[in-house]
Amino acid sequence: MRRFAIEYYFSSAVLILSLIFLSSCASFGPTKPNLPYAGRQYPPILTELARKNPLLVQELGKLPELQNGISNTDAMALSRICLVYNQNQKDFNLAFERMYDVGYPDVRKFCTPLQALYWISLEDKLGKIDISNYTLITLLNKAWYKSGFELDGTGQWDDFGDVTERLNSPQLVDYYESRNFNYKRIKLRSLEEYKNPYHIFRMKHGECWLYTAFSVHCLRKAGYQALAITVYHGKSRYPNHVTCAFNDKDGKEYILDNSLPAYIHRTGIYEKKSYLDIYPYFGKGYLTR
Repeated sequence: MRRFAIEYYFSSAVLILSLIFLSSCASFGPTKPNLPYAGRQYPPILTELARKNPLLVQELGKLPELQNGISNTDAMALSRICLVYNQNQKDFNLAFERMYDVGYPDVRKFCTPLQALYWISLEDKLGKIDISNYTLITLLNKAWYKSGFELDGTGQWDDFGDVTERLNSPQLVDYYESRNFNYKRIKLRSLEEYKNPYHIFRMKHGECWLYTAFSVHCLRKAGYQALAITVYHGKSRYPNHVTCAFNDKDGKEYILDNSLPAYIHRTGIYEKKSYLDIYPYFGKGYLTR
């Protein structure tokens, strides 16, 4: 009887651990779009906007902030967006087209630039955005990059899953990494830990393996083909640097690398051929430790 009990609890423990493992593996796969808000009805002002730009209203309905219903605060923020839209429909439509094009619409959970605009509207600061001269960087500077960034008291940057779902394009990953992570050699307990994207998210610093793990995780989650590759950096005769290679929506191959110790570039995204002309290719995977 005692032996049976031990075997039963051991089998149960193995089953539970297997389920946890399988569920964690599933989280590394591509996401699926949120369903648009399906409450009883939109505020009247959004019903009017839907007649003019139904795709805009549909994408607003996918924002995480609206998935559980539209509060009075939400309704006020949406009213501000509608006001700006009605004041300059042509430029707003052009700006929204560019927002919509960031990432894969059929994979990402929601349109991240539109969420950034929504955050600005919540703070009643849409007047600081010139919609006629829209750029993604300007929008993110206003919505994301504040004093303390992740320590601004909002909790918007605390959850690993939420953040990596938000970083659903190479440009968004690049912006986040270059302003939020610092290169630093660190000591972890095993090689596998250097491939864990959560470590650099938690510590905000790390070396090339950790940068690459985070980049690959975010891009695969967003539906991009991405993998780690090893290259020769500097004058080394041995492969000594790991980075992230990916295919973008234009069908071309690129490198996402914000981990160069002497980082002086305006962006961490490079055309793959140009990058490998400087840092010659060695092979796929994490092969340098």
